[in-house]
Amino acid sequence: MSLAASPSRLRATRFDGVAIVAAIATLVCAAPAVAVLALALTQGGDADFGAALIAEGAVGTTTLVLAGGAGALVFGAAAAWLVTLCNFPGRRVFEWALAIPLAAPSYILAYAYASMTWAGRSFIPVEGMWGVAFIYAVGLYPYVYLAARAAFASQSACALEAARMLGASPMRVFWRVALPLARPGIAAGAALACMEIAADYGAAQHFGLSTLSTAIFRAWYAHGSPAVALQISGVLLVAAMVFLFVERSARGRASFAGGSSRWRPLPRYNLKSLAATAAVIFCALLIVFGALLPLLWLARLAVLHANVQDIAGPFANSLLLSTLGTLITLALASAIAVAARRASAWGKTPLFAAGMGYAAPGAVIALGALSLFGLARDAGWVGGLSAALSLTALFWTYAARFSAAGVGPVDAGLARLSKGLDASARTLGAGPWRRFFSIDLPIAAPSLAAAALILFVEILKELPATLILRPFNFDTLAVKAYSYASDERLLQAAAPSLLIFLAGLAPIVILARSIERGRAGVTP
Repeated sequence: MSLAASPSRLRATRFDGVAIVAAIATLVCAAPAVAVLALALTQGGDADFGAALIAEGAVGTTTLVLAGGAGALVFGAAAAWLVTLCNFPGRRVFEWALAIPLAAPSYILAYAYASMTWAGRSFIPVEGMWGVAFIYAVGLYPYVYLAARAAFASQSACALEAARMLGASPMRVFWRVALPLARPGIAAGAALACMEIAADYGAAQHFGLSTLSTAIFRAWYAHGSPAVALQISGVLLVAAMVFLFVERSARGRASFAGGSSRWRPLPRYNLKSLAATAAVIFCALLIVFGALLPLLWLARLAVLHANVQDIAGPFANSLLLSTLGTLITLALASAIAVAARRASAWGKTPLFAAGMGYAAPGAVIALGALSLFGLARDAGWVGGLSAALSLTALFWTYAARFSAAGVGPVDAGLARLSKGLDASARTLGAGPWRRFFSIDLPIAAPSLAAAALILFVEILKELPATLILRPFNFDTLAVKAYSYASDERLLQAAAPSLLIFLAGLAPIVILARSIERGRAGVTP
């Protein structure tokens, strides 16, 4: 039997169209971030002014990350432990309801709480640095909650039962057994929350705080210094990559949290009356302050100022951008996921490139795309930034920013694909494109639908990139809410803010309810 490869197989290996498309998708996703880093090192600008903005913004960002991240860490980990390992009234409802605050962007919560504070209707006056930290804590704790809950749910029942048989109290089991085993998942969730805080612009800007994200807009719009804006973006991108590295490292070490008895139901503590009441109050307050209170307040303001004509255009524009952006981003994410699953010469490089965009703030990726368009204009390849080119840059930014959010579900769906199935199709003469459309996509179809829903909501909520790159007089719901809030017209900002909030509810609830069902041995 000859070991030589057939000519047709050699041609398939050399001219793999899917691999070429994946390589292009990788370049599309990585180019804006790489451009920011390159231009930040080569551009001039006022060094003293840039250093002052960076120093001031770094202090504000660090303070918010530490304060808001610590609050999100404590709230999320405690809530996850309660609903996963304890029995108390309402636990089944809290399992999914605790994830609802993730549906609202931080800037929407900021507008709602600022309006309540100024109207004298807020239980907690929300203002200044600590007010924004509170918003981040109650709005972003679901990142930690979802990751920690998945980590707690995957733990070995034997270890927890052994600790209980040895007489350990619930708190001692939490501190000495459950928490150390869940540490990688909790660290991953905390890193994601911290990345969101560092990337946020709307909430910090609304309360007049100086952060690295707001410094980018100050340098560019207020002081007319794009070079300094790029330098600040480079600093923020490097910081985001550090957070991404922490999150990836924590996820990579998460395997030790499992056990041979994963199929067995987890032992839960039946909390006594006082402890059960405290658990109900704690979980209920997280939902009230993170979602219910601002949602009801926005609904009240929207009823008082319901101007359909005012939001009809932004609503249509949001649907257009979200739909087209989802299709483009999902196509790139599918190519990247397929290339990462197959043994390629460049290994997991596509996944890392997608992660670069997701870790960076939208303003940074938008500046990178805009800078590349500027270089193309200087070279004579394109003209001015017309409406069509602005939309092209905006879709490019969406793809670079959110491709990782699409790659994750698609990659999980492709994990069900047997390597033997792909090898059999290749042996039968199926080329890369036929395997992609006939095998990969049908198997990953449910995951593709989930990824499309996530991408639609993420693009709908995106503010900084849309604010920078949108064509003139092309407003979206996020831009409209921001414009009204910036002019302190919070009554008018309520309706678009409420629509953004409601749009994110369905996928968040579906995600939260799927975690418990995904654990082996659990009956839906």
